Amino acid sequence: MIEEEAVVTEVEGRSIWVEKFQKSACGSCTQGCSTSLVARLLDGKPMRLRVDAEAPVSPGDRVIIGVEEGALLTGSFRMYLLPLFSLFGGALLGKLLADQGLFASADAGSIAGGLLGLGLTFVLLKYYPGLHRQNLHPVFIRRISR
Repeated sequence: MIEEEAVVTEVEGRSIWVEKFQKSACGSCTQGCSTSLVARLLDGKPMRLRVDAEAPVSPGDRVIIGVEEGALLTGSFRMYLLPLFSLFGGALLGKLLADQGLFASADAGSIAGGLLGLGLTFVLLKYYPGLHRQNLHPVFIRRISR
C-alpha cells in the first residue's frame, strides 16, 4: 500500500474530506525542464479527496491515507500504455490499409489509423464499465495527531 499524509478539512458522517499538498521530486532542481515548470505551477495547491473513515477524526487532524499498489499500476496502464499501444497499433493498421490502396499514401493511412485508434481508446476508457477505476479510491489507515 502506498501511504501519504493528509490533513482532515471536513467530516461528513462516515466520510472525511482531506487535503494533500502535492510535492514534486524535482522541486529543488534548477533546470528549466517541463517537469520543473509544472511543479512550480502546482506548488502550494492542495489535492482534495473524499475518504471513508471508521475512526473518529475531526477537522485539523493529520491522518495517513493509502492506495493499493496493484490498483495504481492497473490505472497507470489504462491511462498511459493502453492509449499509446492503440496509437501505434492504429498507425500500423492504417499503413497496412494504405498498402492495400485504401489511402492515398502510407503517411495519410498511418496518421488516420493512429488518430482513430487513439480516439477509440479514449471512448472505451470513458464509457466501458470494465475499464473504469475500481480500486483507486484512497482508504483511511490511521490518525497521526490532533
